[in-house]
Amino acid sequence: MIKTITNIDYLEDVALVTVNNIPNSSKNVSLILNEIAARDVTVDMICQTAPYKDKINLSFTVPQDSLAEVIAATTAFRKVSKDISTDVNGNNTKIILIGEGMRNTSGVAAELFDILAQADIPVKLITTGETEISCLLDIKDIDKAKNLLNK
Repeated sequence: MIKTITNIDYLEDVALVTVNNIPNSSKNVSLILNEIAARDVTVDMICQTAPYKDKINLSFTVPQDSLAEVIAATTAFRKVSKDISTDVNGNNTKIILIGEGMRNTSGVAAELFDILAQADIPVKLITTGETEISCLLDIKDIDKAKNLLNK
């Protein structure tokens, strides 16, 4: 197991949603997330790109069984800008690596991504906290990842 990691959890049946070309404004991010919340869909792994030409992309995960509600919400996103597009990608698994030692140990993420890279496992989304790294992988790669990470 990777140094300092004390627990690894897996969350199956996760969909990735990316909203592209959003005019860079907290108000616009709020509108998008409120459209999702109004449909009683839980959002996880929120990740925003750095602004480029005053536009951002916003990616987040939702439960796979909430995709119909999310797709219905995407038409409302275009109220923000006609240039907005939405990509939806289902059939993913979230891996959550947890360890208090990450707070004071360098190289944990590097070790994780070395393992995934050597096995040619693509990562779709990454989020972190002081004691947690979460990665979104295609469901077809999860057994291979489990075997490697549990060594």
